Amino acid sequence: MLKLVPDEPALLLGTPSNKILLIADLHLGFERALLSKGINIPSQTKKIYHKLKSIVDRFSPDSIIILGDIKHGTTRIMPQEWMEIHRFLDKTKDLVRSLEIVRGNHDGSLRNLSPKEVKIHPSRGIPILDGKKMIALMHGHAWPSPKLLRCDVLIMAHNHPVVEFREYGFRMVEPVWAKTRWIKRKVAKAFLKFSGMKVNNDPIDSFRNAFDFDIYDPKIVIMPAFNPLLGGNAINTSETQFLGPLFSSECIDLEESEIYLLDGSYLGHLKNLIPKDYST
Repeated sequence: MLKLVPDEPALLLGTPSNKILLIADLHLGFERALLSKGINIPSQTKKIYHKLKSIVDRFSPDSIIILGDIKHGTTRIMPQEWMEIHRFLDKTKDLVRSLEIVRGNHDGSLRNLSPKEVKIHPSRGIPILDGKKMIALMHGHAWPSPKLLRCDVLIMAHNHPVVEFREYGFRMVEPVWAKTRWIKRKVAKAFLKFSGMKVNNDPIDSFRNAFDFDIYDPKIVIMPAFNPLLGGNAINTSETQFLGPLFSSECIDLEESEIYLLDGSYLGHLKNLIPKDYST
């Protein structure tokens, strides 16, 4: 089972007897960063918790896995994070049998803020089995671990994808899901270089010799942010650059990505959603 939660930036995985709820990019404490710019917004942590609880009440998952960026501060822990994140995680773990986190780039010192029952995974991701399929879960700011390169599905976050609509001077932004693929030859070459290994004329053959398996061709799902305050990365503008090594190495065919609104509406391929520049 792999399905979108209707109208929410969340996914359900697993079987009826072992359901997993996936969310990402909460950035608790983001309001503090806004305050430093003169924008005074009350803490949103309670609203985010109640939003999550309402999903749990509707779908009764057995566990929750958060794909990174629980907190907004990166290395240091901000005062608001000391006050709110432990309480948030403590309440959230009581909603389900288990609560797990895959580290994001904003999750420095997260262990100090987490109840001991919360399992925290490395940033290079984890595999889970969904029936006979292996699903790789990661935040997206780091290379996946080698074993994740033979997954059937890769789910990542980090980029907060949104689409931007402009009409008659008005601008509207909507969070979206992106479904795409990677280019195996480019993944093999970039990963070998990252690992400090030699690449011959055939990167796929070099990868097979180095790791004793072939890279799979997974379906890749890029999650929208769970915190609605964050806005996002408008993916249908020509100047947008996705973050993370899979994107900076041009391993992912973004133009062919399929784009979906939170309600599941299919918007089309990304290449058809980027406005034409009629000035040229």
